[in-house]
Parts: sequence; C-alpha cells; structure tokens
Amino acid sequence: MADVVWATKTSETCDDDAVEAANERLGVIAGHLNAVNAELVDATVELLSSGAWQQGGKQTPSAFLQWRLGLSKARADDVVAVARRRADFPTLMGGFGRGELSLEQVAAAIEAPAWADALVYDFVKISTVGKIRRAMRSNMFEPDPDEPAPEPDAVHDRLSFGPTANGRWRINAELGIDDGRRIESALNERRDAMFTAGDEDVTWPEAFVECMERSLDVVESTARRDRFRTWLHLDVTDGEATTTDGWRIPMATRDRILCDGVVQPVWASDGVPFSVGRAQHIVPHRTRRIVERRDRGCRVPGCTADRFVEVHHIVHWQDGGATDTSNLVCVCPRHHKMHHQGQLGISGTADEFDGLVFTDERDRPIAGSGTPVLPTRPPPSPRVAYAPPLAGRFDWNWIGLGWVHPNARRKRIDEARRLSTRYRDAA
Repeated sequence: MADVVWATKTSETCDDDAVEAANERLGVIAGHLNAVNAELVDATVELLSSGAWQQGGKQTPSAFLQWRLGLSKARADDVVAVARRRADFPTLMGGFGRGELSLEQVAAAIEAPAWADALVYDFVKISTVGKIRRAMRSNMFEPDPDEPAPEPDAVHDRLSFGPTANGRWRINAELGIDDGRRIESALNERRDAMFTAGDEDVTWPEAFVECMERSLDVVESTARRDRFRTWLHLDVTDGEATTTDGWRIPMATRDRILCDGVVQPVWASDGVPFSVGRAQHIVPHRTRRIVERRDRGCRVPGCTADRFVEVHHIVHWQDGGATDTSNLVCVCPRHHKMHHQGQLGISGTADEFDGLVFTDERDRPIAGSGTPVLPTRPPPSPRVAYAPPLAGRFDWNWIGLGWVHPNARRKRIDEARRLSTRYRDAA
C-alpha cells in the first residue's frame, strides 16, 4: 500500500521539467533501440540469403537467433518475419531504418498486403502495437487491382499441448469442422454417460479426461502400455513429486495419486541412478526415465525440442559403450540422425552439467549460447527523433488504410439481408 501511495503522490507532484527530461531520455533510447533492431533485421536478411544460420544443425533461422543472441522465440520470429518481407515494404522499412518505428510495430504491420505499404506506414507511426494488430486482424484489405486474384491460403490443422508456467496443463487446437464435430460428439457421449452413471455435476474437462483414459485402457500390449505410462518421480527425502520432464506435481495431486496408484521405484546407488553397464544393449525403462528426467529435452545446444526425444549411446554399443546414465544422452530425432550421418559429434560424460562436447561436421565446438561482444562505440543513432504513438481511443469507423470501409461492409450485409427477406416473402 505504501508503494501505491508513493506512486500516486509522485505523479501528482512531479514537475514539468522532470517529465520533459524523462520523455526526452526515453525517446533517445527508443530511437537507438529501433536503429539497432533495424540493423539486426539487415543482418538477418544476409543470414537468410547466405544460409549462414544453419550453424550447429539449427532447424530454422529463428532457432539460430534464439541461440546466438539469447532472444525469446516470439522476438526471434518477429525478426525473421520482418527480414523475409523487407523488400515488400520499402516505405515502412525506410521509417524503421531511420528509427521512427519499433520492431514490434513493424512486425505487426507486415501482415498487410504489399500494395498498402505507404498507407500502413502513415497509420503505424501513430498507432500502438495493440491497435496495429487489431487493424491487421480485421482482414478487410481489398485485393490489388493490378494483380491477379491470389490463391486461397491452405488451411492446416494444428494442435498444441503441454505444461504451463503455473503448474497446470493446457491444450489448444484448430481442426476442420468435420473433425471438430466428431470430437464434440465424443465429449457429449462421455459427459452423458457419466451423468447417467450418477455424476450429476460432471464437467467438460472431466469428460475429456475420461475419453483419454478409455483410449489408454484399450491398449493390450504390456510393453506398449508401459511406454505411454505417466511416470511420477518421488523424492523420499522431502516428498516432492515431479514428472519425467521435471514439472512439479502439487501436493494435493501427489497425495491423490499415491493414495490410489501403483508406486514403482527407480533404484539408485550412492546417488547414482540405476545403470546396467554392458549387460543390456536396450535401455531399460527405469534408466530411460532417469535420463529423460535429467536432460529434460534434447541436449544439443540451442535445440528446444523437449518431447519425443531418443536416448543415444555417446560411445556406441558396438564400440564398447555401456548402458550407463553417464553414457546416455537425450537427443531429438533430427540431431540423432545428424550424429549418425557424421554431421554432429557428441562426446563426454552426460551425468555432469557441462560434461558434454558437441561439434559440427568440421569438428568445430558448438557453444551453449552466443557470446556478446562488449560494445566499444555508441549504438547507431536514429536519423529522426522517435515520436511515441497516440494513446487515445481510435474511431475505427473512420480509419481508412485502403481496405473496405466498415460502413460500406455493413451496408452490403444489410442489402444482402434485405434481398434474402424479399425472396423469402416472394416464395
């Protein structure tokens, strides 16, 4: 509460000179950031044309920038998207290079068609990122009259799922209407069956989980069932429970599982997980779970794959390598294939945090991340001062960027409704 009061008093008593000084300083910083980001986009264009981003077996230019510059995936995706469409927006990119526009503003604006370059540039200069995204999301651009009608974009099904930062699990999907309706029917059937069985308060999430459990129940092969079992790692010292990929299980959930579940121990000797040496070539299930929990994804530097990984013998079995955790490492299928094709070297001891050495096809070490070079000169200066966007409310009915005006579209809809009513009355 004291912080809130302090902030309120500061905003009321701050003098005009302090406000002007703060705004001037932030404007200079914004200009420098924009100019540096424009230089980054130029460098990315060169990376795309030369193919230099394929260092260390990187699968995409975005993955390379994440590794080399320490960027988030979202920001790296923005840089690559802007670089790919730079030639389509000379006016917009000119303002970006002069320091007038931020990377986020430009990344949102390139969703527009190329013919609207100049119109979008004027709009972007006064708009926040949220307003730009809203305008692009309207999808109301008219086609270019000088170009043939474009082919409709291919629509692909997508589905993503996994743990969230707050310890929950989420799923998100976009499917064809036919597949979506079948899923709805399956959920309706399960919810109705559970309601009929006496669960009058059954919810849609409960019906969804019941569908998944029924799918696992029909697996007859014991080996296949073990492969898709949910493994819980329980620390006998403090009682903490985690999944194989390291996500912590809430105490209430842990207690419920342990109350009605089968606990299968994973043995260790003096803190060293279970290993079988040369006695087995195939990695036992318990050893595999320990390795997967230790690595939590592909260990190749810069790789973000964290599921469907494969366990690899660092020293190959035919070369005398043992099936011990120190000689086993998780790699994604792509990097596993690259290794066996001689394009990726793996050596060292996997049980140590920095015990592995990865090399490319020329035997050059692959670093864990890019190493910034400390600047010895000021950042590139913007050619014009950065003007922050307007923060006020827009009247979207009067925003014209070369697309169909909302009022005109509304008139078309009203006219279509009027005609359909007239034809229906005539029939």
